[in-house]
Amino acid sequence: MLKRSISKHPIAFLNITQFLGALNDNVFKYLIVFLLINLFGVAASTDILFWVGVIYVLPFLLFSSNAGILADRFSKQRLIIALKLLEVLIMICGIIAFAYQNSIGLYILLFLLSLQSALFSPPKYSIIPELVERKSISKANGIITSATYLAIIVGTFLASFITQISNENFVLSGLVCLLIAAGGFATSFFIPHVEPRRTKQKMTPLFIRTIFHTLSHCREVPYLLTAIIGAAFFLFVGAFFQLNIIPFAINSLGMDKVGGGYLFLVCAIGIAIGAHLCGKISHKQVEIGLSCLAGIGMTLTLIGIYFLQFSLIGVISALFFIGFMGGFFVIPFDSFVQTYSKGHHRGQVIAANNFISFCGVLFAPLTIYLVSGFLGLSAATGFLVIACLVLLFTLFLFFRASSLLLNFIARHMVLPLWKARIPVKIQQPAIRISHFRTLVFVWASTPFSRLYMHRPKHAFFGFIFKLFDSIEYISKLEEQKLDHTLKIYWHPVQKKLKELPLATLSTKAGRRTLLIKKNS
Repeated sequence: MLKRSISKHPIAFLNITQFLGALNDNVFKYLIVFLLINLFGVAASTDILFWVGVIYVLPFLLFSSNAGILADRFSKQRLIIALKLLEVLIMICGIIAFAYQNSIGLYILLFLLSLQSALFSPPKYSIIPELVERKSISKANGIITSATYLAIIVGTFLASFITQISNENFVLSGLVCLLIAAGGFATSFFIPHVEPRRTKQKMTPLFIRTIFHTLSHCREVPYLLTAIIGAAFFLFVGAFFQLNIIPFAINSLGMDKVGGGYLFLVCAIGIAIGAHLCGKISHKQVEIGLSCLAGIGMTLTLIGIYFLQFSLIGVISALFFIGFMGGFFVIPFDSFVQTYSKGHHRGQVIAANNFISFCGVLFAPLTIYLVSGFLGLSAATGFLVIACLVLLFTLFLFFRASSLLLNFIARHMVLPLWKARIPVKIQQPAIRISHFRTLVFVWASTPFSRLYMHRPKHAFFGFIFKLFDSIEYISKLEEQKLDHTLKIYWHPVQKKLKELPLATLSTKAGRRTLLIKKNS
């Protein structure tokens, strides 16, 4: 019965295992913060939070590359089991450190726990395409990401709760962490076994060179590097939010720092719900177009936070909505990286993704310092600055991934408006198009497409079209060299578009001709 359930829901135990791991990371981290504040006083809390943050991020920067190589060399399921055992051992040492209230020991254990998480991330994400069908990757990522943010919410609450009910008995609180780690270790045995990829790539201390080499290979796959940058940008925005929300709550809403923490939880709830719904809506396809549209929603909501800064209800609503949009923003990027990275290098690609993402996390406090410290702007204005950055990145995404955006708009907006379906899958390398409606049909059926057109006579339109990565200008001589074996035309008199085969369409002579060609 259990085997049947595992085969039917292959990522169920992976999700439970990573949920317990993310939960334990947050509980243990906050327990360390609470104990250190008790030891050194509230006045030292800023320094404590700074060093806890730096120590937690460092392993992701130093060891992500080699973690990816391990994920590609060994069985990802066996690697996950070994890493969950390491987590149990760290928690046992943590209980001892809590008993002796050894601050140095706690910092070392936090570094080791973060190292375990850094090693765990590549096999956790790269195993997903090996457990589920390609069409289910977006849905699986929605579930995983939703569970991760739920773990952050529960972990933040649980750390405070068990500290309070145990009367700050940190040894007892450490036992709770040990039980959580033991639960994750137990569930890891039920993750389906996958065969190792046995990559010949060797681990090296020169991790920067390895990451640069991996990112160079990512450029060979259309939009893969763009997806990696998008995921990193999302973590940058999230880290900025987490740091900026507390001074915003104090200065604009008159709340204390605890209230500011609860405001971030509202945003995390929005991300969890948005990520889960995005996975369901994406269904069988990775939808980068959703990220483009979600970027617009995030920009408008960030601007709304600035204008609603003195309204608690308005801010809570805006924070939930920006988290909701954030879930739709990040899931397509994560899914794209897992779907289109090459199988024998997938772990290394995800490791490089982690490295770039945590560089974004480190860049967030620098941005806070620049906005608040150097420029002297308020926390509310800081959100307005981030709104401008999100808008700029969304515009970059519009132009850089324009064929994916246009494919999404054609399939989900234009064709339903016309009450039409995608008539046929386009297999030919190049197709002659002579009407806008046919162009929409082709874009709807070929997400990785490139449009070749004659340069517009008006300079303004020539400049705008040139910004789109999926549009290139072509001369009449170059047009003749393209292999357009199938000519598709549109008949202006035909009104019934529903299920009309493209090959049957015809046109009158003399109409303007465009060419569309698939990316190789």
